[in-house]
Amino acid sequence: MIAIVFLAALIPRVVITLAAPHPPSAHWDVAHDVVIARNLAQGNGFSNEPGHPTAFRYPLVPAVLSIFFRIIGERYIPFLLFQSLLGALVAPAVACIGAAAGGRKLGLLSGLLVAFDSELISVSRMMLSETIFSFLLVITALIFFVIMEGRGGGILPLVAGFVLGLAALCRPVALVWGALLVLALLLMKTWTQGRRAVSILLFSVGCMATVTPWLIRNRIVMGSLVFSTSGGVTLWMFGHNDAGPAGPETVLPDEFVTVNRMVDPKDYFSGSGGDPARMVPIFNMEPRYQVYSYEQSAVDRIAGLDEVEADLELNRMALEYVRAHPLATLAYSAGSLMKTFTYTEMNGRMNILLTLVMPFLLLGVYMLMRASRGASLPILSCLLSMLAVHLLFYFDHRFRVPYQPFLMLVGATGLLRLLEGNLSVRERVLLFCWMPIPVIVNYFLLQGTQSG
Repeated sequence: MIAIVFLAALIPRVVITLAAPHPPSAHWDVAHDVVIARNLAQGNGFSNEPGHPTAFRYPLVPAVLSIFFRIIGERYIPFLLFQSLLGALVAPAVACIGAAAGGRKLGLLSGLLVAFDSELISVSRMMLSETIFSFLLVITALIFFVIMEGRGGGILPLVAGFVLGLAALCRPVALVWGALLVLALLLMKTWTQGRRAVSILLFSVGCMATVTPWLIRNRIVMGSLVFSTSGGVTLWMFGHNDAGPAGPETVLPDEFVTVNRMVDPKDYFSGSGGDPARMVPIFNMEPRYQVYSYEQSAVDRIAGLDEVEADLELNRMALEYVRAHPLATLAYSAGSLMKTFTYTEMNGRMNILLTLVMPFLLLGVYMLMRASRGASLPILSCLLSMLAVHLLFYFDHRFRVPYQPFLMLVGATGLLRLLEGNLSVRERVLLFCWMPIPVIVNYFLLQGTQSG
């Protein structure tokens, strides 16, 4: 079963990577990661260019990419094939958890759903963080499953912490899940207090050992223990502000005008042959660059600040808006949270497999909790942590991709229970109370083109 699921996942990922690789010039984030990886490979440090260090990007993807650049030069296909392998390994990992929790049928169905998920396949050809992050999340869940089932001990919590730390270097939201995993260890009532304490300590040490070097680097180079300087602009721009677009009355800083004259992002990303190095002037202005496109009040608060100061100011601006508009923020956050259950992909098209499993999520949660504590606690805590992030920040289809394998497993659990028949009264209530929710969400909140 594992070999079948792995091959079913690997073949389409390799084919799409070789047939339609995604060029760095086609995406802002990819272009920036390539620039940083190039500088790392050339010995210039984690920087936009020599003399311009940055903490705007999370370090794991550029660091791994720089290793490929050092060994084989600046060629993208080998790295994308490496990503395809990691993406393919996610499917059998999910199948293993499913089989152990609910039997061979659940393992095979959940593994194949992940293997043939069109969005998971497509993103493996892009040098984005989604594929690596998803792999690290699933491996963490698999290790925790083994720990909580009592099939392993010793240093496994340390290994889990190390893997989760790598995930945090890919996307810091993994640390929210880490806090819930600590809580899950505390809930292991069959363990002695000593065993729980040692497991939590090892897990925490593994995680901190991974992220601490990055924090120390930022303290030395950026003058702050900041994890990333992209959090402020993310929190401010996407829904937690009321700033309008810049108009004729907005006085833009000279550096902003100069950069836009030198490099027009729209022109750059309209083609596929651009060198990411052309975007360096813009990257040197992050996280201020995007804010300068807004009204004068926003420009005044950011102009002249360095990267770390701008990030802190944007966080303050975001929190000021939340305090001034609590109901509007809550309404936006609730809508953002519910968009997690949309059927569409990043490109606006409908994801058939998500559409298949979404109506069975609540029943799947119940069945998974009954079937296996070891599987349900890590997986459901991951989903809960990601939903919490969508509530605080915003939802984007990209951000759902890494934990879609867990949605597939939970949905497959509910779907198989329905196919077995003879549902109890409680199971019928869970099924029919939840089923209208994704339908209503997609009716009111569906984003994208009419064809989606």
